[in-house]
Amino acid sequence: MTRKSPQPGSTPLPAGLAAPARRTLAHAGVETLEHVALLGQRRLAGMPGVCPRTLAQLQDALDEHGLELPRN
Repeated sequence: MTRKSPQPGSTPLPAGLAAPARRTLAHAGVETLEHVALLGQRRLAGMPGVCPRTLAQLQDALDEHGLELPRN
C-alpha cells in the first residue's frame, strides 16, 4: 500500500538515507522527494555523499509515490 503525503509537493525523503547523503541534500535545499525529482539523476549522482545505494533508495521512494527521476 502506498503512503500518500498529507499535502501534494511535500513528500518526505525516505528515513533510511545515510547521514552524509542527508547532509548533502539538506545543504542543497532538498527537503522532499519532489525536490529530488527536480534535480535529476545525473546531478544527484554527482553530489558528495550520494552513493549508488542512496540513488536506489531515492528511486524506490520516488516510484512508491508515483514520481519520476529524470536522467538529465
